Amino acid sequence: MAFLQWFFLPALAGIGANVKRTTQAITAADVSQWATSDHLHYPVGIADLALSSLQKQGYVESRALKPQRSRSPRLWFATATGLQVAQAAVQAMPGATPDLQALPTRVWNLLRIRRRLTAVEAAETLIDADDNFDAQTKRIGALLAAWTKHPTSAVVTGQKREAGGRLRYVLVKDLGRWPPPTKPRQIHPSQLPNASAVPARYRKASNAVASDSEGYIDQ
Repeated sequence: MAFLQWFFLPALAGIGANVKRTTQAITAADVSQWATSDHLHYPVGIADLALSSLQKQGYVESRALKPQRSRSPRLWFATATGLQVAQAAVQAMPGATPDLQALPTRVWNLLRIRRRLTAVEAAETLIDADDNFDAQTKRIGALLAAWTKHPTSAVVTGQKREAGGRLRYVLVKDLGRWPPPTKPRQIHPSQLPNASAVPARYRKASNAVASDSEGYIDQ
């Protein structure tokens, strides 16, 4: 799998966590602030470089400023595709974990354990006695069916129906802790290329961080 430059995912994740609309303006200073963490130093120069890279991928776009505002910071805007990829980047960042109490996560974890599952079997295991069993079974069935339609091809339906016409769903590709998306065009973090290692100068733990005036990266 191809590798991304190290600065790509932190910028995307920062956009994913802080930008909700394609009309929301973004500056390099914003991205620098969002991507900087207890472990990562992310100067404005690197943010500029990241935004230029994101533009080449079609994830952000820059719009021309009015002449009287030519000295203002360059404004960027996430594209619709960029917002979708940014949400996947948030999940792909180290330490990100899904909501373990959410139904999709619970069903996904059960499928990872059993490898083969019907909606009724999942409901019998996961649904409390005081819940509406039939309604929850339909929810689970809808989740499993949606996963079979996602291009990750993680889940397929069994070739034969079970007793009573029930569909059995089979795990063919374990995507990790995040369940497959359920909506068209959503991107799973497993679909993002791996990122190259962060250079030592940008790791805060290394005590060798770059100054904000630096705008270069290790090749």
